[in-house]
Amino acid sequence: MRRKIAAILVAHIADYGRLVAEDEEQTLRRMASCRTTTDDFIAVAGGRIFNTAGDAVLAEFPSAVEAVRCAIDIQESLRTRNLAYPGSRQLSYRIGIGIGDVVERDGDLLGDGVNIAARLEGLAEIGGICISRAVQEQVAGKLSARFIDIGARQVKNIPQPVHAYIVVTWDDSRSSEASQAAAVPAGARSARKLLAVAIISACMLCTAALAFVLVNQRPDGKASSGPTAVAAMPPVPAMAPPASSPPPTSPLPPASSSPATLPSPPASSSPPKSAAPAPVIIRRTSSSTSETDAPKRSFEACSAIAAQRGWKGTGHDMMNGQRAFMTACMQGRE
Repeated sequence: MRRKIAAILVAHIADYGRLVAEDEEQTLRRMASCRTTTDDFIAVAGGRIFNTAGDAVLAEFPSAVEAVRCAIDIQESLRTRNLAYPGSRQLSYRIGIGIGDVVERDGDLLGDGVNIAARLEGLAEIGGICISRAVQEQVAGKLSARFIDIGARQVKNIPQPVHAYIVVTWDDSRSSEASQAAAVPAGARSARKLLAVAIISACMLCTAALAFVLVNQRPDGKASSGPTAVAAMPPVPAMAPPASSPPPTSPLPPASSSPATLPSPPASSSPPKSAAPAPVIIRRTSSSTSETDAPKRSFEACSAIAAQRGWKGTGHDMMNGQRAFMTACMQGRE
């Protein structure tokens, strides 16, 4: 065994299992063609393939710049090939590149440098490249590529977080959106979603409360006491005889009164009206009761009204008119 510093490239076909399940022969044939192209680019860049695992390729490079340039060439070549296929059948790599101290044994490379490169491959988007901060420091200013810092990420089986960058080499809106999304950690995206939901819920509650207040507000600016309250209705005084007032004298004449001593009835058959008519009792009722129905009166109240209107005497016509008035008054028709 011997140790050395090397740049490690790990490439893995995205959605390989689904592609094989849908069309096994076509997927295997296309993968063999892609491997031929990938191997050629690695050889031209001075790299060496030290391991393969089905749809994955692991290669080492003596230079981080050559490793990133090789990855860019591979992705551009596969992107051109995929133009002839629908989106569900496109074959694309995810590529991760790291640099570090590795152990070589029987031609194979082992160590954290290899493990970190494999974890960076998992952070890359489909058809994209993800590199470590050490690699980015080596290639910055040496390649015509942009790098998006996605921060330190905690990856599987690596005790320390790995600071990663996304490599952007073409002006593609879909890739730019995916890169920006990857630049935001999953925890931050969840927090933003929760904050948006909380803001929307608060706005809905405020709108509901405002609508409730407006519905229950009276035109005079005061809150109504209930949903069936009558808005802006002026108070109506109720006229009822006080309990302590003495009962009015009965207008009916005694049986022993003589007709000769009684004053003559008025010339008109209708009873004279007083200057101030008796007020009518108006009660506030619910919406289900008609407000035009007149209330019935007691005998004492009608007697008082008859006395005010001048129903006095014992004449035959006077007594008949008084009885009719009393009947109409007690039924609420007078």
